[in-house]
Amino acid sequence: MKGKVFMNPLKTNNPKGRLLTYQQVAENSNLGINTVMRLAKESNSIVRIGRTVRVNPEKFYEYILAKYSE
Repeated sequence: MKGKVFMNPLKTNNPKGRLLTYQQVAENSNLGINTVMRLAKESNSIVRIGRTVRVNPEKFYEYILAKYSE
């Protein structure tokens, strides 16, 4: 496997971190991953660190509650 670079898997995955993956947000919100991706973009809660994408959950949920609550 000469020339191939493999990323090491995360050793810890803190669901209480300040920035979450799309998958973590989807699991916590009971929404599908595509819905989370769309709403994260709409709510401007995406944080990009290099090629890594994370979601600011406070901003994400604040947007959802403001837009979709009665």
